[in-house]
Amino acid sequence: MMTVENTNEVHAGARDFVGYEYKNISVPSLDEGLYVDSYRSFGWSLESSEQDKLSNSVVLKFKRDRQIRNKAELSRLQRQFDSSALKIRALETAPESTARLLALCLGIIGCAFLAGATFSYMAGFIVAMVLLAIPGFLLWIVAYPVFVRTKASKTQKNAPQLDACFDAVYETSKQASQLL
Repeated sequence: MMTVENTNEVHAGARDFVGYEYKNISVPSLDEGLYVDSYRSFGWSLESSEQDKLSNSVVLKFKRDRQIRNKAELSRLQRQFDSSALKIRALETAPESTARLLALCLGIIGCAFLAGATFSYMAGFIVAMVLLAIPGFLLWIVAYPVFVRTKASKTQKNAPQLDACFDAVYETSKQASQLL
């Protein structure tokens, strides 16, 4: 037979129950700190993080109280944060991608010139071989400096937009933390 004290303890335990919602997100390893710090502002607490061995990303596992106050507004701000964070990642990777593509195109065009030079040599056209080999080698040589210069130029061009996105992320996180 249960005593009155035990019954009260059972009911008190039921009132202390906290239901959680869970969220797993995969983010680039470089952005792990940004997501962990910012998601805390939206009421999430980090449970664990696991390095994905196949890609350069981390799986972050969060939880938060289902009965959190201002949940709709926090969700809206969180979507705004996610959008800004994706834009940050795109702005950070765009300069290198553009520069890499340009350098690769120069290298391929250089290969085409050298292929023409090779065929000219095999056909006995020495003058044509020299005329095709020179631009081929020049394109190979300038590919890396073009990569470096293009990457630096695009990085400098994207810097104001990147700063604006980081400001938006911090402002969104600040608004969310004030709602908690």
